[in-house]
Amino acid sequence: MKKVNLIILFTLLLGCTAYMAYSSQNGEIEALPALSAPKDLPDFTLNDINGKANSIHQLAQDKPTLFIYFNSTCHLCQDELGSISKRIDEFKDYNLIFTTVQPKEEMIGFVEELGIKDKSFVHFLLDADMNVASFYQIRSVPSIFCYNSKKELVAEYVGITEIDQLLENLSRGK
Repeated sequence: MKKVNLIILFTLLLGCTAYMAYSSQNGEIEALPALSAPKDLPDFTLNDINGKANSIHQLAQDKPTLFIYFNSTCHLCQDELGSISKRIDEFKDYNLIFTTVQPKEEMIGFVEELGIKDKSFVHFLLDADMNVASFYQIRSVPSIFCYNSKKELVAEYVGITEIDQLLENLSRGK
């Protein structure tokens, strides 16, 4: 299992590096075109960083939800989640679900540094069996999906995405 995780991690890092080289223009990084995500928020049950099983639908409730698939060692993910954490209070009317394939031990320090894990609307889930990654066909991180209050896809992005754009999509999803 560790060998598979290392292969996946290497692939994700290679993808992030290639993406940065491809999309750098005048020092700015733009989101790539969407991947055609499932039109409805899937209802997987995953463990959070405390080991508690959580249903994605129960966490999303009836609020617009930002679902982000990330890797704590990815520079782009670090930047995106860091930007979100700086403006976390603007997301209080929504649910944020951050999901990763990484083992808890590899990403817990990153989650702690963000300083947002204790917010009631922020959830960190572990996709240990890669069910969510397979379902979404995650090819690069961060992969970002905005869902409305009915759990329908509103927008999707790969790579760094402007926080204002994410907030706008979430506000339209009420």
